[in-house]
Order: sequence, then C-alpha cells, then structure tokens
Amino acid sequence: MGIVIDTKKGIAGDIVSAGLIGLGADETRLLPAMEYAGNQIGSTRIELVNFGDVKKLEVSFKEREHHLLESKAKKIFSKVAEDLSISRPYSDIGSRALSVLCEAERWVHKRDIRLSHMIDQHEAGEEAVLHEAKDILIDIVGLSVGLMDLRISDIYYLDWVNVGSGTVQFSHGEFEVPAPATEYVLNEHNIIWKKSETGEEMTTPTGASILAGCRAKRMISLEGRNPFRRSLSRGTKNLPPVPFYLIE
Repeated sequence: MGIVIDTKKGIAGDIVSAGLIGLGADETRLLPAMEYAGNQIGSTRIELVNFGDVKKLEVSFKEREHHLLESKAKKIFSKVAEDLSISRPYSDIGSRALSVLCEAERWVHKRDIRLSHMIDQHEAGEEAVLHEAKDILIDIVGLSVGLMDLRISDIYYLDWVNVGSGTVQFSHGEFEVPAPATEYVLNEHNIIWKKSETGEEMTTPTGASILAGCRAKRMISLEGRNPFRRSLSRGTKNLPPVPFYLIE
C-alpha cells in the first residue's frame, strides 16, 4: 500500500504521525512508542485530540536537554528502534530522515550566510547540533512505527510542498520562510516547493526531512488512484488540516 500526503497544505512531523493514526495506524502502539522516544531525553506525555474528523497530537514534555549532538541523537534512535522492534525497512526510513536533518544542520551552520554569526562557533566541530531535539526524535519514531503498522511501501507528496511565507523564529533567530534547513533539504532532494500567502511557516525542517527520508515521490494528481481511506491532521498552528490518503 501507499500513502499520499497533500503537502500543498504543508507538512510537519507531528502532522504526519497524527495523519498515520487517522489512516488506521494503531494509536495504542504509536503513542507509547513516541513517548518512549521522548523519555530518552525527558519526561513525555502525548495525547491524541480529535476535532471532528481532524486529528492532532498534544505533546507535554519536560526535557533534560534542549539540544542534542548528532551522534547522540542517532544512538538514541537506534536504541529505540531496537527496543521497539521496528523492522526494516521502517527503521531505515527513520534513520535516513534523521541523517537528512543532520546533514542540513551541518550545511546550514557552515555555509548559509543567514547564519554567518553562528558559523564555526559550534563546539561540536563537524557534528550537527539538533535543536528542538525532543520533537525530532518523537516525530521520526512516530513515522517509523506508523508506516510499519500500516505496512506502507510507497510514499508520495501531492504535486508540490507549501512552505508558507513570512518569518519563523527559532533558536538561531528570526528568518524568512522557509527556514534555512528546510530550504536545503527540499532543494538537495529535488522536492518541488512553493511559497504561499499564508504568512506562516507551513513546512518544518523535520517535515521536509521526513519526505526526503521516505524518498517520497511526486504525484501530480489523485485522478485515477481511487484512495480508499482519507484522514485529516493538523499541527500546533491554527491552519487548515493536511489530508492524507491511503492507496493500493
């Protein structure tokens, strides 16, 4: 089976996990798995909230560390994948998504002129420093477990990825959308993207890395594909929900 994500509405890690639950992934397996991942670096509680047909994940987190070195993040993911018996190829997908994000962070910190004040200032040297570490680990584990539960073999994005517009505030300061890491991932992996007039960030670095890690293929239209299940999910912002489709 395959899934199609209508990325014209954007994409983020928590949106993907909620969308997979909406398509039928077992929330009694997926949510504890995500909590287990978060508990490696802090105390985590995740709740699935329904707004009519729209699903959303509410995450409560008390973290011990806000930033993680690349090597530690990869070690934690490997441990979690083994402990939770996440089989291949799904553990590989999660590992690739994490590696894509790490590569983007390394490139941005060394090359992107917008972060010139940060270049060569990371004590970690060649290692990427992952910010918002809890979200990254939780979302990638949710992705891997959800895809495995649904036995998904193919992932598609619908036509193009909406990155939004305006500015985004994060640990390095305020930047024009798309965030530097998001732009790098989408361009490096030849994922078609456009801006829109939403005035909000619609695609996060983790969301873009998930598409790249899944090796998502572009689908121009759903015409003739006859999806047999549809779900809607949203993230932390009050934006239109993102549709997910299950296809043969």
